[in-house]
Amino acid sequence: MKSRRGSQRADALASRAVRAESAVAAGGLPDKAAGSRVSSTAGCSARRRFWTLVLLVLVAGVLLTLASSATALAKDWRINSIDATLFVQENGDVLVDEVVTFTFEGSFSYVGRVIPTQNTGRLTDVRVYDRAGNRLPEGEGPGTYTLLREGDNLVIVVNFALTDATETWTFHYKAEQQIMFWDQGDELRWYVFDADTPVPIGRVRATVKLPGSVPSDKITQAVQTGYSVQTTVASPAPSTMVYEATDIPPYTQFWIVTGFPKNVVQFTWTARRVAAFIVPKVGFALPIIFFLGMLLIWRRRGRDDPSATYARYVSEPPSDLAPGLVGALIDEKVDVKEVIATIVDLARRGYLEITETEKKGLFGKSTTIFTRTKPLADLHGFERKVAEALFSDPHPDQVTTEELKNHFYAKIPPIVEQIYQGVTKAGLFAESPKRVRGRWVGYGVLVTVVLGILCAIFALADIGGWGWFVAGSLFSVVIVFAFAPHMPQRTKLGAQEQKKWEAFRNYLQDLTRFQDMEAAQDKFEKYLPYAIALGVEKQWARRFEGLEAPPPTWYHPPVFLPLPTSPGPGPLVTGSPGRGLGGGLGGGFSGPGGGLGGDAPGRGFSLDTISDGLFSTLNSVSSALTSAPSSSGSGRGAFSGGFSSGGFGGGFGGGGGGGGFRAG
Repeated sequence: MKSRRGSQRADALASRAVRAESAVAAGGLPDKAAGSRVSSTAGCSARRRFWTLVLLVLVAGVLLTLASSATALAKDWRINSIDATLFVQENGDVLVDEVVTFTFEGSFSYVGRVIPTQNTGRLTDVRVYDRAGNRLPEGEGPGTYTLLREGDNLVIVVNFALTDATETWTFHYKAEQQIMFWDQGDELRWYVFDADTPVPIGRVRATVKLPGSVPSDKITQAVQTGYSVQTTVASPAPSTMVYEATDIPPYTQFWIVTGFPKNVVQFTWTARRVAAFIVPKVGFALPIIFFLGMLLIWRRRGRDDPSATYARYVSEPPSDLAPGLVGALIDEKVDVKEVIATIVDLARRGYLEITETEKKGLFGKSTTIFTRTKPLADLHGFERKVAEALFSDPHPDQVTTEELKNHFYAKIPPIVEQIYQGVTKAGLFAESPKRVRGRWVGYGVLVTVVLGILCAIFALADIGGWGWFVAGSLFSVVIVFAFAPHMPQRTKLGAQEQKKWEAFRNYLQDLTRFQDMEAAQDKFEKYLPYAIALGVEKQWARRFEGLEAPPPTWYHPPVFLPLPTSPGPGPLVTGSPGRGLGGGLGGGFSGPGGGLGGDAPGRGFSLDTISDGLFSTLNSVSSALTSAPSSSGSGRGAFSGGFSSGGFGGGFGGGGGGGGFRAG
């Protein structure tokens, strides 16, 4: 035994020696280096095994992710069949049983039946049954159902935990007062489902069961669904109508109408039906009522005394009423024309002068200068307001339109108020026209608010015919606002004065031309403020075409004097405040028809030319005075019910049901 072990040990030593010699012969390393190399090789093998394992784990993760995505992509659902039975009650309610079979591919936790309540009205007695007919409890876990409100929709959510399964549930509910009553007959309009379901439906059958025994030939029908869907309708028994279709694509509706004779369902008055009957009639009658009411009020409170009469044409002002008050008397309003007429009248009476300067440059604008010529102490009322607004503290004696711009507008409201007070104090109006109009505008706003609230209530409650009420309300509001400007009433004196001044206005706008220059000039200046206040200044000016006369002494237009006959250039002058054109600068006009310096032939102004310049000036003044700084089944539906005669087995306005299904 010992001899054998010794022999084995000797053989091992000899073998190691041979390997060492072979390594040396091959240029290898000594035994210690060889051992180190063996150890390094073993470490590399371990690292390769580690990274190989990591790579395998990553590949497995990617494969699992792809498998999970493929599973998710494979998740799908569809509706195999819908069997809806509608039990029509004698009082007009409808009991609904919808037996729906779903197929789920993948994992699902709920389905939802979405029912629009604006179609079906009040829904009660909502229940859900499983395939075996067991009623599900209301809750949140699997095997329960939940009722949700989403706007106008009621959503019946069935909770479960199913994977790759087919399941059936029955949705039961009662829709109250669904029958639509017409003269020829009554009908049930029902939306079995709207175009809201995103999956195909294999088969649908809707069965309508009427109370009593109604012969099949007395029942009418209509159905509406997708164009590619084939439908069949049959009445297999009295009081029964069956509607069927197959292969309904996603997002396709299925609507039915069943008509039947009168007295099969008893009509019962409800608050909604009473409202649906009354509201559209009231909406139709509202404009008539408001128009007749406003007309009656206007005849009693807004119309002037119809007995006031006067000549149609007078050639002189019928009274000493100021131009600003005349304008307010005629149109019952005060605006900038009354202010301009007052300024011109003050100028005519010698309180101020108006000077128009030259335009600066080819496209420049001229400036108007107002110069006070005598104290304002003897002025009163609105005339004092106008004068003080022109000649305020910064410019007590002279002011330009540039200085008035963006400032004078703030002083107009007090002037307007003074004019309204003036016509009232003069006994021309029983009350300030502005106040009367404002009050009636307030009444119009009040009517708008009240009718708007009623329209909102009827629309939110979906009362039949609420659209007619909205239309009638809009017309009624327009009628009130249309009458409001005409409600100020002149007194008997005011009505008589109005007729007189209208006769004078007819004279001012008469196109007969004047021939007497002296009389023409006097009338032009004297009546011009009234023509402005009455809005006929252009017609008045056209009556003076071709008549040569100097301008009024209170108006100084820019004057260009041509070269004189004597050598040397002639001056370019403008009228100066306080001087008129008489005795103009540099040998200008010395008077009406005066000559141009020395022996130059006489030359006068025509009144129509003067009026053109004056009106241009007044227009620019008006713009300047008003400028301000810039600032930074039930018969529901909008137009259902009311005056529609309906139809027997007709279209699809109104009705109940609808909605669709969802799952996830």
